[in-house]
Amino acid sequence: MTRQARRRLRRQLRSSDAGNAVVETAILAPVFIVFLAGLLVAMRIQHGSSIVAQAAADAARQASIARTSAQAQAAATSSAMATLHDRGLHCTPTVHLDLAGFTREVGQDATVAARVTCVIRLSDVALPGLPGSRTVTKSHRSPIDPYRNSTR
Repeated sequence: MTRQARRRLRRQLRSSDAGNAVVETAILAPVFIVFLAGLLVAMRIQHGSSIVAQAAADAARQASIARTSAQAQAAATSSAMATLHDRGLHCTPTVHLDLAGFTREVGQDATVAARVTCVIRLSDVALPGLPGSRTVTKSHRSPIDPYRNSTR
């Protein structure tokens, strides 16, 4: 093979790769978009989960310093809603308290437990096969103030 024939063969091989970049981009772009959407969903669930955990801790703390079980319920619910709203998680929480510790006499060790449930919306990440929402439930316990005045 002569030098000139080799040069022509090299030019033909180089020019045949010209359309591969477009084909590779067309194949990999949707895969990359799905990967980014999945990452966004995972981050949103993780972030929402940590905010709901903080709301449960705040609710348990507010309930533990209340003087009565009725005040504890009101304080816990408003505290959980305020925490969720302040942190930018827009959902309507369900706050369930275990107030059995309030039946113990003043001075005895007791705890209150708060369980906060919130539905995290994922519908704005519109990908087929992904759920539209995710329910997150977190619990927290806090000791009841042993020196509370139960007869206010």
